[in-house]
Amino acid sequence: MKRVLEYFAKSLAVSAIAVSVATASTTIKFDPNGAGSGIDVGSFDWLYGNAVNVGGNPANGLVVGSKFVILSQAKLNSFVAPDSSIIPVPAGKEFTFVYSIPVVVTAVNGPNSPNYRLDTSAPPDQNFLELWVKDTLPLANDLAGTGFNVTKRILWGNVTNVVTGLLTAQLGACPSGQAQLFDQFHADDYGGKLTVCAGGSTQFAADIITLDADYFPGFTQAQIDQLVTFFNSSNIAPFHQADPSQKFVSDDAGAAGTPSPAPDVIPNLGNVNGGINTSGPTLDFQNQADANQAFQPGTEVPGTCRVTYGGNDKNGNVNPASFGSACSSDKGKLQNCYTFGGQVGAPTADPTQGGPFGEHTHHNVSGPAGDFVFRAGTHSAPKSTRITATACKDPDACQPAAANAKFKQIDFEGTGSFRTLDATAINYFKSLGVDVQPDSAKPDAVYYFRVDMDDLGEPGNKPSSKHPDTANAIKFFNDDQNNPLATADPTFISYFADKKTACTSSADVYQMLICRDATPCGPGTNNPNPPIYAVRGFLTGGNIQIHPIIK
Repeated sequence: MKRVLEYFAKSLAVSAIAVSVATASTTIKFDPNGAGSGIDVGSFDWLYGNAVNVGGNPANGLVVGSKFVILSQAKLNSFVAPDSSIIPVPAGKEFTFVYSIPVVVTAVNGPNSPNYRLDTSAPPDQNFLELWVKDTLPLANDLAGTGFNVTKRILWGNVTNVVTGLLTAQLGACPSGQAQLFDQFHADDYGGKLTVCAGGSTQFAADIITLDADYFPGFTQAQIDQLVTFFNSSNIAPFHQADPSQKFVSDDAGAAGTPSPAPDVIPNLGNVNGGINTSGPTLDFQNQADANQAFQPGTEVPGTCRVTYGGNDKNGNVNPASFGSACSSDKGKLQNCYTFGGQVGAPTADPTQGGPFGEHTHHNVSGPAGDFVFRAGTHSAPKSTRITATACKDPDACQPAAANAKFKQIDFEGTGSFRTLDATAINYFKSLGVDVQPDSAKPDAVYYFRVDMDDLGEPGNKPSSKHPDTANAIKFFNDDQNNPLATADPTFISYFADKKTACTSSADVYQMLICRDATPCGPGTNNPNPPIYAVRGFLTGGNIQIHPIIK
């Protein structure tokens, strides 16, 4: 027993060191009832929950450079006030989290006993953090592993740094050096399955992309952009205070926050959870997790940007003062009308860190190109689609957008695929010599696309001035083509008498083109390799918001 205590004391000491160097947490306003008022909260104290290292027990053990994904889920125990007093969760409410962190092993201290850091080269869909709330039955179920990502998402983010990651698993840490019963929380639900004894911790920081204003009231977008959340999770095996989950969720609900994917990962633990795997398939390693969460001010990465957006438009809309659905007046469907949405650049756009991350969806609703949905990097898109590069352009942002980022334009490119197409869309692309099919029929087909976005002030879908200088806004629009990312674009303010006039005279601008294959093309029909689809216009609805990247 002394050996066991010494082992876990060592793990706690390492955790304490990591906490001591972390940035001090900050008090936030949170409304547990979702009414938009709020109380002062210092941290969230989560109940004992679950974590599983997917691929954490490979044949012949982990080595430096091995990779696995940590999935975790839990229910909230209480809120902690700034004076450390406990604030209970309101009756009938249940708060939960789910997260996925891809990691790479940096050191091995024995079988299945790694130190690890964030794997920045992992696919974007392996990295997410979500907080959810529900007030209806059924509630989240630890044993089943269900109900942790349903009803309403109130926080969405991406992990930017694993400050401390370690897990030590060994029979020598167990009493008498023997494997222990895996599920020791009340009745054994796993038919006598055994486990090695383990202890460790995962501490990570996550960049916040969205917060729900009903539960996180009073946050401006600029404040959200500067906020990170910090998790400290202690991990042990066997399970003593919670049932081991039979399922985990491996994907988030995307930029829209709905629909939420069903739990899809069933841990493969082998005969002994965490036991030495001398041969056979790669196994997982499951442990009990005890997390707490705080919020901290982040540090802006100079010269970077990311974007969140959603809107609707009609191709060729050259009226920067238009508002509402421009497609409603296009009874003959002479122009393509479309919606779009997503986020690009969080948690990073740096290619050396696996970026850029993001997801983009474009839905052509009607017009000559028919009805189709094109997307890249979303949780429903093929893994071969993704954002491949971004460019922040046109410094000196408009007010109030200047509170968010230091740029007015972001361009990004990548490869995407068609989720759905109606007959009109298929025939439209055939007329251009391209056999485009949904990725369910052609799963390997990907198409280069490029997007040019301009965040030209608020509210985004119309000028804020009663007397906008629309003539110069149109001149800018005509010159600002969807060029390759390396091409210098015109600067918006240079078209106007002064910055104030510029930043109150225009709606935001959205442009997108799709090429016939994965090769870059366009813009313009006179280009030797023209796009098969291109739209551009001032927004008629929605908003584009460019933000800084925070670490």
